[in-house]
Amino acid sequence: MNWKTIFNPFERFDEKLLLLAGILTVIIAIAAGYWTGTTFSSIYKVNKVDQVSLQAVALSTLASFTLAIIILYILGKIINNKTRMIDIINTVLISQLVLVVLQCTEKISFIQEARQRMISYAAHPTDSIPLPDTAIMMGMALFSIVLLTYSIVIFYNGFKTATNLKKWQHIVLFAVVSIVSTLICQIIMSKFI
Repeated sequence: MNWKTIFNPFERFDEKLLLLAGILTVIIAIAAGYWTGTTFSSIYKVNKVDQVSLQAVALSTLASFTLAIIILYILGKIINNKTRMIDIINTVLISQLVLVVLQCTEKISFIQEARQRMISYAAHPTDSIPLPDTAIMMGMALFSIVLLTYSIVIFYNGFKTATNLKKWQHIVLFAVVSIVSTLICQIIMSKFI
């Protein structure tokens, strides 16, 4: 395994194996969401759920992933008529796998305690600055940025492989459609979560 495989598993692994990993991603995302009281309100957005139920977490997660798959499939067909649905499904689901790790950080007690102390400090800034808590929160922010960046790279490389993306205009279109569809999905899902 080399760096290219890490950043673009779509070129190395069979699509059926990737689909199996994607289905496991959905199951793990739903289980982690139920455990942590969070759900995907769109790809790249994990929200807390007011009333945690397996049904609410599953519906929200499935709806956000499905919407992303449909939109990317339509865009893929516009860019390259030979785009296959399985490749788009794999792109969306595999790119979300690393974000499940962020869901699980909701249950790490020292991170939650540091967050609460930072919120308390923000409300009462006359207290001394909690340096260890600041370091923990900055470390979590850096960790989140690294995971998010990796997920976006997987997302882009998967779509690029699925559609044979080459023209810069198509790359810009992909970026715009991805951002807009993520925002629209968040707005729609916010009405139901």
